[in-house]
Amino acid sequence: MTGRSILVIDDEVVWHKLLKRFFGNFGYRVYAAANCAKGIKLAGLHKPDCIILDFHLTDGDAVSVCSVLRKNGDSGKIPVIIFSSDPAAETEAYSRCGAENFVLKGAASLAALRKAVEVILPPTA
Repeated sequence: MTGRSILVIDDEVVWHKLLKRFFGNFGYRVYAAANCAKGIKLAGLHKPDCIILDFHLTDGDAVSVCSVLRKNGDSGKIPVIIFSSDPAAETEAYSRCGAENFVLKGAASLAALRKAVEVILPPTA
């Protein structure tokens, strides 16, 4: 068990379940939120080591989430990976969100997402 945690903020529950199971297999604790407001609340409460954030959410977008997180002391330092099915969001992910990485949802996305997380949170021996 790594003792590390990931917060998934995505409005599609299928991604919550899949990413909880996937990253749980590698020893991560995974928290999930279905919207911006809940994600911001859980980020402050759990102080995860990494956030996987969908770009388009029901109550806003990744830009609004990152804006609030960056203004809130500790949560402002949490690395963010934007995980979206919108390839046009990649530029904004870096320029407006200050994301560490962008992963496009799709067939190969789990491997790419794991690699992105491991760059931020290298595996421990």
